[in-house]
Amino acid sequence: MQDRQREVLLRALQDDDAGVRRAASAALEHLEACDDIAALQRALQSSDRHQRVAAVYTLERINTPQAGAMLLELLQDQDPDVRAVAVQAVGARQDRKALATLVRSLKDPAPAVAVHAAHALAHFKDKRLVPYLHAMCRSENAELVCACLDTLGEIGDVSGVDAGVGAATHPNPEVRLSAVRMLGQLH
Repeated sequence: MQDRQREVLLRALQDDDAGVRRAASAALEHLEACDDIAALQRALQSSDRHQRVAAVYTLERINTPQAGAMLLELLQDQDPDVRAVAVQAVGARQDRKALATLVRSLKDPAPAVAVHAAHALAHFKDKRLVPYLHAMCRSENAELVCACLDTLGEIGDVSGVDAGVGAATHPNPEVRLSAVRMLGQLH
């Protein structure tokens, strides 16, 4: 069936009407994305971590609801590397349906996942995230605290000021630096 579809769409690329050519091009892209998703589903079943991580990066570039749903599922994957990449991809896509899961990922047992979740939340610039990020600024993981402060700065809401004030006296100079930068971004 797809061969016939592809054949018709390829001919439509030569149509006299520009609208038909644009629609044919978009339809071909959609068919290719569907083919890619089937291949990616197989790759995600692999035991090879590198192959699975590469599949997640590829999924990020496919703008279909099915690819988005697959990325959301991968936020629960057993492999922390896959989760970390999925968190980044979901954040870049700014899928609002993923906000609650990204917030839960701030407490992921794998530090890299939590740090990437904090950075991913910056894409949303949503003031409702301030209390969650503020709470994570009490973490013992300095990298996570820095990521949360950076995201609070990106959000820019003055309700995050207490997190910055508290972190400005942290023993780690990187945390203090993030706190000072964050305080300068609030308005």
